[in-house]
Amino acid sequence: MVYGNALQSYQKAQVSGEADPQKLILMLYEAGIKRLRMAKDGMEKEDIQKRGENIGKAIAIISELNASLDESIRTEEINFLRSLYMTMMTELTKVSLTNDIVTVERAIKYLKELKRIWETSVMKASAKQQPKQNQPSVNTSYSGYGSGQPKAHSIAV
Repeated sequence: MVYGNALQSYQKAQVSGEADPQKLILMLYEAGIKRLRMAKDGMEKEDIQKRGENIGKAIAIISELNASLDESIRTEEINFLRSLYMTMMTELTKVSLTNDIVTVERAIKYLKELKRIWETSVMKASAKQQPKQNQPSVNTSYSGYGSGQPKAHSIAV
């Protein structure tokens, strides 16, 4: 039990400090994929508790991704992401009743693709703009996600 508490404290500390906002979004994608895979495993093994806990955590993670979108930006891409996140949350909520593994697989596929796009578009662009020694810092915040300041939310991943 002490190990579990120590692990939770470590995970909370890992995301609650002055973390890079782009890295936090990447971590949310990774955690969402992990939780959906665990939910799928619970479905395949007919483990209702494992399925339910992990679906709930995946929905919370997707909700946080949705909440991290900048409300002031109304581009087609951001509106698409909002709609996709809302649809995934709605459909995943139904999985507890329907036990539809295809919906979970589809959500995994979407999050994996969004993670890939995030890594290749935002993370690489951010890495290229990292300041070299003795050069001024450049703001690398992605305009679609918040103000560039990470939210100090605690999500058990």
